[in-house]
Amino acid sequence: MKVCAFWNREVPTRGHHVVPRCKGGQYIAPTCRSCEDSIHKPWMHNELRDTFNTVEKIQFDPRFQMFLRWLYKQQKGMVFWTRRSRNRDRQPYK
Repeated sequence: MKVCAFWNREVPTRGHHVVPRCKGGQYIAPTCRSCEDSIHKPWMHNELRDTFNTVEKIQFDPRFQMFLRWLYKQQKGMVFWTRRSRNRDRQPYK
């Protein structure tokens, strides 16, 4: 187990490209499944590449902050899966 880069708790992690690999991202942060799913829920790959391209920018976004506040209240070691937002644009990758 490693520390998740997004919520600083020791949980099972896996590598997550902060900028999606299909968009040229190379930096991999240790990320838990819950955070990774939550990151891909509201943002398209282009937004992750252009705007939310660091761990800090993702952490300080109000949408992710709301998720983190909820996640901190949960029991340690729990992993949650999320569904893609219905409001998210369904444009193909560009």
